[in-house]
Formats: sequence, C-alpha cells, structure tokens
Amino acid sequence: MGVKKDVGLALAGFVSLFGISAVHAAVPATEVVQLPSEVAYGGGDKVGSQLVAATYNAGEGPGIWIVADGGYRLYHNGALLAQDNQAGRVRFVPMTFLPGENAISVVGVNGKGAPGVMVQIDDLDKSYYSGSGWKSKPAVSNNSWKNKGRDLSQWGGATTLNYASNKLPSGATLNGFAANTQAKWIWTSAETDPTAVLLFTFNVKAEGFGASTTGGDAGNIVIASDSATIRKYLQSNDAVTILVPEGTYDFRQMRNAVTEANKQGRTWCRTTCSEKNRVTGKTNKFYRIAFEKNSCASLGESGLEIVKESDNLQAWSNWITTKPNKSLVGMGRGANLRGASIVVRSNEGSYNHIYRNLAIYDVNPHLIEGGDGLETVGTASKHVKGFWADHISYKWISDGMDMEFVDDATISYLDFDGANDFNCWGTDPYMALVEDAHLTYANNYWHNTYGRVPKVTGENNGSQVHLYNQYVDYNRFFVAGANGHSASAKAYVRYENSYIDNGNGYLAEWGDNGYVYFSGVTFGSGTKQQHRYNGTVTQGVPQAQTFNPSYSFEKRTVANLPKEIPSLAGVGGRYGKMPEYNQGFGQSNKAASVSMTAPSAGAKFDAGKAVTLSATAKDNDGSVKKVDFYVGTTLVGSATASPYQVNAEGLAPGMHSAVAVVTDNSGLTWMSEYVTFTVEGTVESESSSSEVAESSSSVESSSSVAESSSSVILSEVEGSSSSTTAIAQRMNLGNEVETAFYRIFDLQGRPLFSGNQKPAKMPAAHVMVVEYTKSGAIKHRYIQ
Repeated sequence: MGVKKDVGLALAGFVSLFGISAVHAAVPATEVVQLPSEVAYGGGDKVGSQLVAATYNAGEGPGIWIVADGGYRLYHNGALLAQDNQAGRVRFVPMTFLPGENAISVVGVNGKGAPGVMVQIDDLDKSYYSGSGWKSKPAVSNNSWKNKGRDLSQWGGATTLNYASNKLPSGATLNGFAANTQAKWIWTSAETDPTAVLLFTFNVKAEGFGASTTGGDAGNIVIASDSATIRKYLQSNDAVTILVPEGTYDFRQMRNAVTEANKQGRTWCRTTCSEKNRVTGKTNKFYRIAFEKNSCASLGESGLEIVKESDNLQAWSNWITTKPNKSLVGMGRGANLRGASIVVRSNEGSYNHIYRNLAIYDVNPHLIEGGDGLETVGTASKHVKGFWADHISYKWISDGMDMEFVDDATISYLDFDGANDFNCWGTDPYMALVEDAHLTYANNYWHNTYGRVPKVTGENNGSQVHLYNQYVDYNRFFVAGANGHSASAKAYVRYENSYIDNGNGYLAEWGDNGYVYFSGVTFGSGTKQQHRYNGTVTQGVPQAQTFNPSYSFEKRTVANLPKEIPSLAGVGGRYGKMPEYNQGFGQSNKAASVSMTAPSAGAKFDAGKAVTLSATAKDNDGSVKKVDFYVGTTLVGSATASPYQVNAEGLAPGMHSAVAVVTDNSGLTWMSEYVTFTVEGTVESESSSSEVAESSSSVESSSSVAESSSSVILSEVEGSSSSTTAIAQRMNLGNEVETAFYRIFDLQGRPLFSGNQKPAKMPAAHVMVVEYTKSGAIKHRYIQ
C-alpha cells in the first residue's frame, strides 16, 4: 500500500488518540518524483513535435491521454511530447498520427507508492490502450528505443497491473482521464523496479489492394499553411509528408468557363432540368460540356443550347497535377480544401500517394463533368501504382472521384455526400468511375447518390474492385456497375458485408464481360432487390462469378453499419464534420501558450508562508480568459489578468509540483511544463504558542517524559477511540527495514513536516514522529 494512503490513515490515528480535531494543511505534499537525467532515459530532451497543435480540448480530437502513479516522459517517433513528475496528474496531448509507423514510448518513474502508467491513444476511427500488447524493460543502456524502426525482439511484454482504471495504484482517486477507458495500468514484471521503459507501436495503413502504399514516408515532414504551399509541395520532386493545419483553405480560381472551353475545343451546353431538384424543390439549369467545338450534338439530347461567353458562366476548380511519393495529411480534426481538384497522373510520373483527413468540396457543383476533387489518371501501358485515400469528405463535386488505370489502391472511410442543390435532381450525376483498376473500397459512407458507386469498366487490362463494410443511404440509379471490354479485359465487382438503405433503382447493372457479386449484404427500407443485365431486369441479388481477394480484411457487424460508418467516415473521423458551403477560411483557433515563471525550479520555502505562483500566457489568435494554478492536482487559485499570479497558502511541508493551465476566449485550454519546489520547516499552529507549550507540558508531565530527546513508542493502535495517551516502554520495531519517509506532527495532531530525511532540529519542543518503509508501511510511531 502506498505512502499517500497510509499517511492519511496515520493522521486519523493521531486524531483519535488525542481525541481532538487535527488542522490539515490545505494542500498536502503528494507524490512527486525526480525524472532520470541519464540520456538513455531521455534526460536533456526538449518537449516539441510538429504533430502537436492545440486546436481542441481533451477528448475532442485525436491525441494521447497519459497519467502515471509517479512520473513519466512520453514520446512519439522519437519526439518528446510531454513529461511530468506529479503522480495522478492527467495530461491530454492533441496529436496528428501519420500514415505508417507510429512508435509510442513512455519512461515511467516509480515514486513512494505502487507504480504504474496508463495510456489511451485516440486516432480518427479507433483507440489503442495500454495493456498486455505493450513491451517493457526496467533498464536500458541507450535511447534507441524511442525511434521508429526499433528492434523489439529482446523486449518483454508489459505487465498489466491489477488496479482499477479510476484509481491510482497507490489508492488515491484518479480524476480527469478518458471516460470509459479500456486502458490498464502497466509496468514491468516487478513493481519494485524504480523505472520502466514502455513501448507500443501501431501502423496507420490501408487495408486491401493499397496496403503497400507509403506516400511520402521516406522524406521530410513539412507544414503547408496555405493553398499555394500545398500545391508547391505536391508538385515537388522529393518524397514529402505535407501537414495541413486544421482549418479551411480556398483553392478556387474564378474564370469564365466558356472562354476556357473554347480554347480547348469544347462547348458548354445548357437546358432546363426535366424535374425539380430533390433538395430545393426548384427547377435548375442543366450545364454539361460537349467534347467538340461549337456543337452540343454529341451529347445526344434535344433542347440543348450553346452557352456564350457573354453569359459569364463561371468555373473555379484549381487543377493540381502531382509528382510521386506524397502524403497530404490534414492535422487534428482535418483540413478543408475548397475548390481543389487534385490529380495523380502517370503523365507526370506520379504514383505512391496518400491523402488523409481532408474535406474536398465545391468543385464546380453547378456543372456536369467540370472536374473531379481527387482522381488518378494512368494509361493502358503505364498505370498509377499505389494510392490510398482515407477519411475524406467529398461534396459538391462536378465529376465525382474517378480512379482510372490504377493498381494497388484503397479508398477507406470516405464520406461521399452527393446531395447538390445546384444541379438537376438534387444529386450529382457522376460519382465513382473506375477503369482498369485493382481497387479496394473499405468502410465507406455513400449517401444521396445518383448511382454508380462505383461504375467499373475493363478497358484494356480489366478491373478487380472489392467493396466491404459499405453503408449506402439513398441511391437513385444503380449501386454497382460492371462492363468489360473483352474476354481479356473483364470487370469484376465483389460487394460484401454491407448495408444498403433506400436503394431506389437497381443493385447492379452489368453487360458483357462484366460481373457483379453480392454477399452478406443487408437491404434496408425502400431498397429494391433487382439487377439489370444488358437491359434485362432480373429480380434478386446479383451473384455472378467473382475473384477472391488475396488479402485479409476486417468485417464489421453489418447490422451496426448504419450507425458506425457515418460516425467514423470522412474528415476528422469521429471528431469531424462536413464543411458548410460558405464556411469561413482560415486555420482553426489555437489554445494560448503558457509557461510558469515562478517559483524557480528547486526553490525552497518556509512552511506556513504563502508561495507565489506566476506564469506568462499569450494568445496569438484571441485573448487569455484566465490562468489556473495547480499544486499537485489541487487548484490553488486563478488569475484573470496579467501579471498572472496567485499566492498559494497552506502548503504542507514536502516537495510540490506546480503547473499553470491557460484558458482562452474560445474555451481552449493548455497546460504548462511543471515546476518543482520544496516547503520545509514549521507550520504555524492555530493555537497560540503558550497554548501549544501548555498542551505539550501537560502531556509530557502526565507521561513522565524526560526533557531529553529520548524516544518512546505509542502503545495505542491506529483507530483507538481513547482520549488519553498511554506511554509504553521504549521499543524498536522493524529495525531490519530502512526508514524511507517521515511525517512529524505537534501533540494536537497538526502536521509540521514531511520528507525523506528526519530534520536535525525538531520543529517543536515535543512532537509526534511517524516513520515509513519504502513500501509505505508504518515502521515507528513515537513522541520525541
């Protein structure tokens, strides 16, 4: 049992022994440790990482929760994220986790009680918890353990400790950790180990065909804070991971669409929609491009008229070609790219791309075939190799998301909302065209779609498209289509373990050399179980011949898909949302910065006197609302104006760790690094000095204690209700165990001192002393 809990019991014993109420200090001396200074354990490392941006509070976005019953240092891929020397103080670090390897490392430090570290890692769609899957060592000789690519073959498994997650191992209540966590307290195999190095690795990677895609992992990590810089890095020759700070970015380039089309030998054509928009109830204009000059005949529709330059039809898509080996990652809860039209083309030699945690929207939504938001374009002889789009929100897009001539590709956690109040029918007519591709769709949410989710063709090399864990909610035409070009260029669609609601058309449409296979699919309200082959409608679920994927994959419970997939898919995953059409541009608000300025590290103060705590705080995109000051885990005061400082009173003798927590005008908070100081000496009694002396004299007289400093042990046991003190013969209990901690009280039970060393001079003429072993057991109790 830990010292903190036993100290409380010991003090209660003194109170009952003397039959009076003790005056407790307002802020007790709780467990504070010293973090190791050796380089092997991270000594000298500075806190800082490109991946940390405080744009949300604990639990509102991806990040890491951590607490220790002692102290810790927390690392991600070699960067020190946070450290603390105070037992029980919870910290949340907002984090962006990169595609590829994420190496989490913790140096845990044991204090005076039972040790333990507890960690919860929250990514966009799942959490990882401290437990038996972690590795541990009690001692290390170098710090290579904290970096990516580490060798864990010589590391043992971490030990899961048998303590509740809502309490510290030493017994105190734990407050502020992630609600309903599955995290466990972990340590080495021996709780007596003074340190533990604890490691966990998880990989953010695609399932399915695109699993080998690495993007820019081999290159540098850069931050691009505007649309021009994002474009520059996508078109650079180097491998690079491009971090886009959380916020909304304007890529639009306004221009006359007819002028642009005329230069390309194309024609914009217009007519009135044949039916009202499903969203607005209005009848919209229909704008569609013909790939010929000064004619709409190739579109094969009557009533079309040519749009003139003077009509001032606007287009604003920003077409961005790319170079190979790129990762474009929205930080935190994601980045919104308005008007961006990004294309990975073999024409530029582009391949191996990752796009994650992005909303791509408003790409000419009033036009048809006026640009994709994200697409691949290879050729029959040169496919794009390696593509992964993950947690992408997609809305108001003219021409959908086309995957043409691409292999080793995966699209996962896509939120494709086809609702469009600018176009006919209330939905975008084009969604997902797939040509000559090996492509996996995993855990995607399709809603308000016209159809073709996806439409798969085999032009020269054929296609294999695998879909699982899909949720489709309202589809107007057909869910999946397949048309091969020849017996050597077949189009296969394998659609399984999914849920389809409100499918108002066909489950599938295919023709010669096209094959659609449905398995394990649940059909909800309004879904017609029918398909069409070469124009002939057949009732039932399509189950044509198919291919068997060579990879393993995780099947979700189909009945839960209508609830799970919408909450997990898209930008920000479970923390994000689709941007509004006219959402304001700019980066998300960031929390203010704060640092402790007093007391100085290692400062010492006399007991009974106030300790001044002060901090500097600054908010670059708002204002500071307040700064709260904590000693240990106790709030001791707040300041609402500069200079930010409070006087902390009633601090018990012992070592203390203080932090400042700033709150800005938008409610965002941030915690400073800790400062450690010591309170020592005598705490002023509430009684006058004469009363204390009189009380001490009375006790001494009644017990025949000599004025010398000889020691006797109290014979009364803890919990006794006696109001008198019986003095026994001097005893010496447990001499075989070394004393590790002292608490000293006056004869009325009021705390005077706590520390690892017994003071040379007692803080009062006659005192009560309690000695503890390292494990927290009481060794001696005596009056001196």
